[in-house]
Amino acid sequence: MKKLVLIFPFLISGCYLANGSPNSYKFWTKDGKHISYAERQFCFERSKSTLNKKDKERLEYLEDRYKELGYSNDGFSIMRTEYPNEYQEYLYLSELIPPNSQCYYDLGYRFKAPLSWCLAQDGDNTKTCIKNMKYRN
Repeated sequence: MKKLVLIFPFLISGCYLANGSPNSYKFWTKDGKHISYAERQFCFERSKSTLNKKDKERLEYLEDRYKELGYSNDGFSIMRTEYPNEYQEYLYLSELIPPNSQCYYDLGYRFKAPLSWCLAQDGDNTKTCIKNMKYRN
């Protein structure tokens, strides 16, 4: 029983309980600080500018529609259930935007995710870690 008590904390130390693992942007750091919302938004807008004019205008319309419904997860669930076609279009257009990793790197941030996060099975963490491996140093 004593061995179990000693081993149990080590077993759960790498687990993300209840809320799941944190978002990948939490692991973009520079001088011990996490990337700010403003910098992430700057990179998103920069990446969004690579879309052609028609797709960019449509994505901005859909973003405005989402803002009208509220920024919370409820806004997305309302959009998903009441406007499923627009929601699918939003997802499609969002996938056309290139990842922001290079922009974060250009701003001086490095991707420093712990191994426990990379191996967590509650999302695409492993793919994210592999994709961002070149931005570690």
